Amino acid sequence: MLATRFRQGMKAAIPVWIAFVPSSLAWGIAAQRHGLSLDEVLLMSAWVYSGPAQFAVLGPLAENKSALQVLVAGFLMNLRFLPMSTALAPFFRGVRKVPLLISSQVVSASSFIVPYLQFQREGAVVALDAPRSPRTGGYGNLAFFLGVGVTCFIIWVVGTGAGFGVALGFTSDYDEALRFILPGYFAGLLVVEMKGWAMPLICLGSLIAALPGALANPGWGWLVMAIAVATLVWGVEAWKSRASKSF
Repeated sequence: MLATRFRQGMKAAIPVWIAFVPSSLAWGIAAQRHGLSLDEVLLMSAWVYSGPAQFAVLGPLAENKSALQVLVAGFLMNLRFLPMSTALAPFFRGVRKVPLLISSQVVSASSFIVPYLQFQREGAVVALDAPRSPRTGGYGNLAFFLGVGVTCFIIWVVGTGAGFGVALGFTSDYDEALRFILPGYFAGLLVVEMKGWAMPLICLGSLIAALPGALANPGWGWLVMAIAVATLVWGVEAWKSRASKSF
C-alpha cells in the first residue's frame, strides 16, 4: 500500500521534475560564478532546498556579508513553508513526529501544491462515495508526499551539481544564458498540474519565446513571454477538456 502510494506520488511529480531541471541548472551556474565550490553548492541545495532562498543569498555570500545577514535572508524567504506545512499537517494524522520531522526537509512550493491538491480531490471523493473510496490514512498520504518530495529533492540537488559543471565551460556572459533557462521553469510552475504533451511543450515554447521577449524588454520580456506561452497552452488544454466532456 505505502509503496503504491509512493509510486503515485512519483508519477504526479513528473511535471515538477521538468520544471526543476532548468531552475536547478540555473542556480548551479549562478553559484559557480559567484565563487561557491562544488561541495558548497551541493550542501546548500540539500540543506536549504529552496530556489528563491538560494538565489537570494548568492549576492551576500559573494560580497562577504556577515553570516547573520545570509541566514536572515534565507529565513525570510523560507517562512512561506510554515503555512504550507500547516495546511498539509491534517492529512498526516496518526503519523509519528520523527517521520514528519524528517519528511519536512523535502517541503517546497511544488511538493506542497501537488500533494495538497491530490489530498483535496481524494477527500472530496471520500465524502461523495465513502463505501467505495476508503481513506488512505496518514501514512498513505505521507508516502504519496514523499514520492513527490524526495524525487524532486534528488533532481534539485543533482541538477545544481550539473549546473556547476556546465558553468565551468561558460564564458563571462553566462547571465545571458540564464535568461533562456529560467523562462521554462517559471512557465512550468504555472501549469504544474498539466500532464502529457502540455508540460514539455510549454517549457520548450517558453525557451524559444524568451529570445524575442528579451530583445523587446531585457528586464521583463522573457518572463512575460513565459507567462504568455503558459497561458496559451493552458487555454488550449482547458478548451480540449471542456470539448471532450460535451460529447
